[in-house]
Amino acid sequence: MHTHTSSPAAETTAVPAWLAEVMARPPVNPVTRARRAAPLATDLDMGALLRFKSLMAQERQPVQVARMCFDRDYAYERIATAHASAHDPLRRLALELFQTYHVRDLLAAAVVAGN
Repeated sequence: MHTHTSSPAAETTAVPAWLAEVMARPPVNPVTRARRAAPLATDLDMGALLRFKSLMAQERQPVQVARMCFDRDYAYERIATAHASAHDPLRRLALELFQTYHVRDLLAAAVVAGN
């Protein structure tokens, strides 16, 4: 009686069932994925954020730029602090940033409502 044994080459080229299932799915369109996601930090003007950080430092108010990109509450708190300043350029920049963040919030709400 002869038993059939599989060769090592056949075993290494076989695709596991879970991988075959994943490979059978259509690829995710990155444009569609971007529409579903909330606006990204890349939507922000880094130059404006760096200017904001510098002007706030002159007022002895620390600003974490990375946190401004991802922590909505922190960003609004820092913007409110800047707007309360007596330094006109900082107050104007705070208003510009507020408008930018407000637009981001509106876009994020629209994306959520569209899903």
